[in-house]
Amino acid sequence: MTILEQIHAALATVQDPELHRALPELGMVKSVAIAGTTAQLEILLTISGCPMRDRLTKDIEAAVSAVPTISAVEITFGV
Repeated sequence: MTILEQIHAALATVQDPELHRALPELGMVKSVAIAGTTAQLEILLTISGCPMRDRLTKDIEAAVSAVPTISAVEITFGV
């Protein structure tokens, strides 16, 4: 499995805290890129000013940081 595939698999373990469904299943993962050992993610929120943004950030960082060779996670949020 490539690193990108591992990141996508890690993101599939992260659920939206309100909808209780995986981020990819909800179409919330817009893009995934790797720059060296940094995962660069663009995540789409279900609503602007999402009250669960901080929790999502922590959950995404924890899941993606567990991927071997990834030492940092950069997340950009959109709607």
